[in-house]
Amino acid sequence: MNSEGTLRHFNLRKTKIRIAVLDALAQSVGALSYAVLQERLIEFDRTTLYRTLLTLSDHGLIHKAYEENGESYYARCFGCSDQAHNHEHLHLKCSSCGGVECIEISEQLKRNLAQLPFQEINISAKGSCSTCEPV
Repeated sequence: MNSEGTLRHFNLRKTKIRIAVLDALAQSVGALSYAVLQERLIEFDRTTLYRTLLTLSDHGLIHKAYEENGESYYARCFGCSDQAHNHEHLHLKCSSCGGVECIEISEQLKRNLAQLPFQEINISAKGSCSTCEPV
């Protein structure tokens, strides 16, 4: 589903910034930092971008994939809602290129985590991403 269809599905107004943010995240291999989004979407001021990220996150369209030293990284959600973000993967911050990518976790770990009374789980790691990993 394209960005406009996604916004319509979630009963959100189709604004230029919302479409631009969703498109930028959909075109990215990994999560994008707030700074990178700001660079790519220079026609929008940073306050509007920040508020848009909050709105899209609150409605389950994006999630904060990683946070480090005050810098947040965002990625598209698939299958989430405003009631629940369901992310069954970890976020890897690459030590070489600085990118953030989602890594699937084992079914056993998913089952083990599901038995615990968490409201929210964020799993992150640092190391080399699939692009920078030595062969």
